Amino acid sequence: MKTIVYYYTLSGHCEELSGKIADQMHCASERIIENKKRLSIGFLRFLNGRSALQKKSAEVASVRNEPGQFDRIVIVTPIWAGSPTPAVRGFLEKYHRDLEGKKLGLILTNLGSDPTEAFTKYQELFPEPLVKKSFTKARDEWRNPKEDEKIKQFVLEFKK
Repeated sequence: MKTIVYYYTLSGHCEELSGKIADQMHCASERIIENKKRLSIGFLRFLNGRSALQKKSAEVASVRNEPGQFDRIVIVTPIWAGSPTPAVRGFLEKYHRDLEGKKLGLILTNLGSDPTEAFTKYQELFPEPLVKKSFTKARDEWRNPKEDEKIKQFVLEFKK
């Protein structure tokens, strides 16, 4: 089965995490690129959450590896204000038909909020049920070995 990991990141953590997941799944990873430049440093970056709360979609660049050619797709993204990021919302809208009938996984990263609400909001955007996992910085799950163990758990569950 062909697998790919797509990720969206501002800080770089989701890129690092997606690389670890792709290594364990022996597949490629590709960045979701938003056409609009967003604030990515300092306190002002938290203003990006407003567009997530407003359910705005961002225009995203076309990916090199079209989702339609894969059987299993994982998306790694942060939670913004308990909501889907505009870039991933835009990606899901753009490639919605290509995701139908696929095995889908979702990895969320957050600084300390409960991911339950965000998972519910994301599930509404996906055409299929999700294999999901969250990584919370406040619980120290961004550090090895906790992160590596959670990645192993996700990969095992996703490959079933």
